[in-house]
Parts: sequence; C-alpha cells; structure tokens
Amino acid sequence: MGQTRLSLRNRLLLLKEEYRDAVICVSFFCAVALMKTLPGLIRQDSPIIDTQRISGIVEYATTPMNPNASVGQGLHFTYQIRLQDSGAIVFVDGEVETPHVIGSRVSVERRHHKNGTDTYLLLRG
Repeated sequence: MGQTRLSLRNRLLLLKEEYRDAVICVSFFCAVALMKTLPGLIRQDSPIIDTQRISGIVEYATTPMNPNASVGQGLHFTYQIRLQDSGAIVFVDGEVETPHVIGSRVSVERRHHKNGTDTYLLLRG
C-alpha cells in the first residue's frame, strides 16, 4: 500500500475527530476542579456581630506615597492609633477633610466579625 497524500486541512480534521472526546473530557474535569476550589478563592465576607465605641490617641499619621495610585478611592490618611482600653495599636483610614493631629484623642468604632476578626472605623466628631 502506498502512502496517501492528505492536505494539512484534512489532517487537522482527522485529529479533531480523533481527539474530540478527550478534549471534552479534560475540559469537563478542569471545570469541575475549578468549581470545587472556587469558594476558597473568593473572599468570604464575615458579617458584623458586635460594635463597640472606644477612644484612642493618634500616634502617627501618613498619606499615600503616590496619590495617583488612589485614583477613584479618594485621598485619605492612615492613622496609627493606640487604643485606650487595651493599649493595642491599630491602623485606621480617615478622610483628608478631617485630619487629626498626633496626640489628639479620637473616637473609633470596633467592629467584631463572625469569623473572630476586628476591624476599626474612625468616627467623626
């Protein structure tokens, strides 16, 4: 038997027919594996279960080094605040319109989340 001459197009069509089931099976397996890992990849929000108003002393304040990096987010200060009740130092973002000087007393809201973490919000006034 002699060799038959097949064009590149015909060879590709033959390969497509031969491996079509394998490609579908591998694609389905990858999709199932991705769906199983997706909940772990997505950051789960934890609801707030308790809030507490506390006070603290501003120990340090910084602004973003590159204002262009915060486009659309608004310019803000990052405050290093020592809490009065525990003496712990926390970092809290505040708006530029209401700057606080180092050494001033500020009110902070501690938000305790269901997953056991605490976040802090700088209160106005």
